[in-house]
Amino acid sequence: MRLSFRVVLPAALLGLLLAVVGLSLSLSLKLRLQEQLAGARGLILGDAARLVRLADQGQAPLGTLLATEIAQIASRPEAEVVALIDDHGRILAAQQRSWRGASLLALTSHVTPERLRRAADARLPDVQLDRATQRLDVLQAFDLPSQADELRSSRRGLVYIAYGLSSARDEAMLSELRDRALDLAGLVVVFVAVAWWLGRHVTTPLTQLQGAAVRMREGDWRVPIPRAGFAEIKQLGDSIEALRQELDATWRAMPDLLFELDGSGRYLRAVVHRSDLAAKSPSVLIGRTIDEVLPAKAAGVVRLAMREAEWQGHATAREIMLDVPAGRRWFEVSVARKDALEGCAPTYMLISRDITSRREAEDRLRALNDELEQRVLERTAELLEAKNEAERANRTKSEFLSRMSHELRTPLNAILGFAQLLSLSTFDTRQQTQVRHILDAGQHLLALINEVLDLARVESGHMTVCLEPVPLRKLIDECVELVQPLGRQAGIVVETRAEGPDLVVVADRTRLRQVLINLLSNGVKYNRPEGRLEVFVTKAGARARIAVKDTGLGLNSAQIGRLFTPFERLGADHTQVEGTGIGLALSKRLVDLMGGELGVESEPGEGSEFWITLPIVEATAENAGVVRLVD
Repeated sequence: MRLSFRVVLPAALLGLLLAVVGLSLSLSLKLRLQEQLAGARGLILGDAARLVRLADQGQAPLGTLLATEIAQIASRPEAEVVALIDDHGRILAAQQRSWRGASLLALTSHVTPERLRRAADARLPDVQLDRATQRLDVLQAFDLPSQADELRSSRRGLVYIAYGLSSARDEAMLSELRDRALDLAGLVVVFVAVAWWLGRHVTTPLTQLQGAAVRMREGDWRVPIPRAGFAEIKQLGDSIEALRQELDATWRAMPDLLFELDGSGRYLRAVVHRSDLAAKSPSVLIGRTIDEVLPAKAAGVVRLAMREAEWQGHATAREIMLDVPAGRRWFEVSVARKDALEGCAPTYMLISRDITSRREAEDRLRALNDELEQRVLERTAELLEAKNEAERANRTKSEFLSRMSHELRTPLNAILGFAQLLSLSTFDTRQQTQVRHILDAGQHLLALINEVLDLARVESGHMTVCLEPVPLRKLIDECVELVQPLGRQAGIVVETRAEGPDLVVVADRTRLRQVLINLLSNGVKYNRPEGRLEVFVTKAGARARIAVKDTGLGLNSAQIGRLFTPFERLGADHTQVEGTGIGLALSKRLVDLMGGELGVESEPGEGSEFWITLPIVEATAENAGVVRLVD
């Protein structure tokens, strides 16, 4: 059970008041007792000093002066024992004659033989306070008078005085209480005034805010929120008022229906903005269970959601169908467990949202999806048929190219053979020139036929490569020597820039030579007049990189995208540069077969750099075998 602020605050103030009064009284009483003890200590030490002084002056213990001083000291209200004793504790003189000759040790328990010996040997007084009995006593030594047979006395006497302080302590405490009574009455008046003031300006506004919060929880969003009292209470009231307005506006703007149910499914509260969407009016719902209001199937769905919310804290997206005044509607039900306050059972908040339009749209979308799926299946079948037809056509084309290349090479070889014989048997200059034209044209045509045949073999999957360790420097030098005459004719400088050790790559030597010659030939044909063509060889990790860089016109991104397409010459058909557009496409496929990569980097006006990367191996006898890769 939680304590009420209206009870705790006065109790806390009362406790604070009592603590302050108690602490103040304790401190003042302690100071007064300390002053009283200090005064008693000074008084008893002065009395002991006077008796010691008289005894040291040679006054006999039974002399008049000492007796008078003892009587005067004993007349004090607090004095209990005033005596002169020898070093064995025997009383020589005291306030009562009957004590003479008796032992001080038997008279009081506060003196022990050890204390007597210690005090007799010391010159300073021995003062002790027994706090239990509030008894203050002192022992101080003096020299006893010499006897007849002594030149100087060797015996010591002691002055013993004991004060009882309990009566004085009680009087001091009573006096302090009387002095503090007026202050206590003033504090009580202040306490009552503060309690009344806090009740009016703190507890009463808080109680009013609590009542307003209870009415809001019951669904009364129009309840006025009190905002009187201190600034903090007013700020709290403002916050509750802002919350009330937000909740009121939210529930008025939401199309959902809100219900609060207990654990048995009984309606405790209903917030319904559209009565035509509720199965019953809110006034009828309160106090009835979901089994009495909803159809059995819908009530089962709600109970299942409540059980899930009991385990997990919430349950969402449960759909039910109800016949309401607005017609047959679909609702999405969400349930959340509302944790109980102390002493109360948990309840469940149920939100019901009309999703009829969404369900209708989903049904239409599902029908459209079914129709689209059917169309996709039909279109896929058409595309598959077209793909199969295209593959058949491609295979037919490849077979045609392969057969035609073989058929063309047979008569072409005969033409080249007879042309070579003519070149050996003809001495006329004009005829030799004509025969040379025949040979050049035949060689060019043979190269084109070989390229077409190689491309057809690659595309048909019949091309094979023999992989072996190939030293790059020697192969590149051979290719550069073959292309340099073509470069000199065009005024183009062809150079090799290979630094570091000779790299050995895994490749088909013949096919790699074919690819390099193709790249170098293109670098000469598509270069600027008086340009440069450079070959770079570098190491990039576990791969070698061969780059052929020219100073030609360069390529844009669109041209680069079409560069490796067979028979694509990028507009060179309208120039005097010969070619079929097969070389680069064939080179890329050959490099792929060798496990490498072929690419290009170019900018318009900046020239082009074609590069090849191939894996590096050690040129040793162990790895000099032949590997065959079949595409």
